[in-house]
Amino acid sequence: MKYQDMYRPARDRWEALQRSDKPMIIVGTATCGRSAGALEVLETFQKELRDRRIEANILETGCMGLCFAEPLVTIIKPSTPGVCYRSVTSDKVPELVEGFLVNDDPLCGRALGTVGEGSIDGIEALSSTPVLRPQVRRILRRCGFIDP
Repeated sequence: MKYQDMYRPARDRWEALQRSDKPMIIVGTATCGRSAGALEVLETFQKELRDRRIEANILETGCMGLCFAEPLVTIIKPSTPGVCYRSVTSDKVPELVEGFLVNDDPLCGRALGTVGEGSIDGIEALSSTPVLRPQVRRILRRCGFIDP
């Protein structure tokens, strides 16, 4: 199989996710996230969404380099920047679902930063945090945001 034969369908699926009118929940499930409980967080999100009958796309992703803050969860609602939350545990999942997905409250006090275009009052851009501000990511710019 040629690279282009694999690339095109993968690109098309990714672009469809980006255009989706459903929220996207990204859970970092690399080794550092798993050791901090990310798989339990992932399962709790799946159960919480199913129980509340909320449709959302859930992605697992690799590490973005913020191992100290794992498990990391980014919630992206259509037409808004994503909000990245640090140290998410299973018991915090219902609060994130109720607060941000149901009531449009991004829970600024729990947020680590925003990702993507635009801004949310009370939350700084993740790229402007002390650990990421001096970095220029080229090859690894999508780490932590795509399903490897």
